[in-house]
Amino acid sequence: MRLAVVGAYGAGKTTLISEFAKSSRLPAVHGSPMRDPAGVRPKSLEEVTPAELVQLVVRRFTERAVEEALHFSGFVSDGSLLHEWVYATVRLAVGLHPAPGTALGAPSAEVLPYAEIVEALGREVRRRAFATYDVFVHLPVEFPLTDPVKPISEHFRVLSDRLLLEELRTAGVTVHTVTGPVEERLSALARLVDR
Repeated sequence: MRLAVVGAYGAGKTTLISEFAKSSRLPAVHGSPMRDPAGVRPKSLEEVTPAELVQLVVRRFTERAVEEALHFSGFVSDGSLLHEWVYATVRLAVGLHPAPGTALGAPSAEVLPYAEIVEALGREVRRRAFATYDVFVHLPVEFPLTDPVKPISEHFRVLSDRLLLEELRTAGVTVHTVTGPVEERLSALARLVDR
């Protein structure tokens, strides 16, 4: 089984699949951190330019696809091939800290060329993602961010989660939503895998 645990930043994906992998026959697959554009000094994700953001999306997508392909008998993925595309789409449309109530709209003229590239990449990202995973498990935003300095706003999380679910539903993919504390999430995940 190839299982993707999806949800917005800080939804608990890493915690859940790390715990699940301890008691499961499925290995946990984690993408590399989305930072440090090649060829430039290390910088935080918040500092990357739109061009570097596109580069990071392509690199992270490639790394994740390669890592998942190594586990041909199955895996549980921390996120999915869609995640970096969703992040870049939302970031280019509204920035990292959109005010509550901000809707995803047309990007500014300054970033529009990059948004068009990300959208074009999205066609391949979606095609590959929907062919890769057997099961999508969604962790909704249930807990506020605990980072001392928040890398994104709570509304960014809402917008990215909404876009992710919209893409899955548009594709006709069944999404299993898992909520509650880690123990409840682990039990629900185990039931899905044991079907």
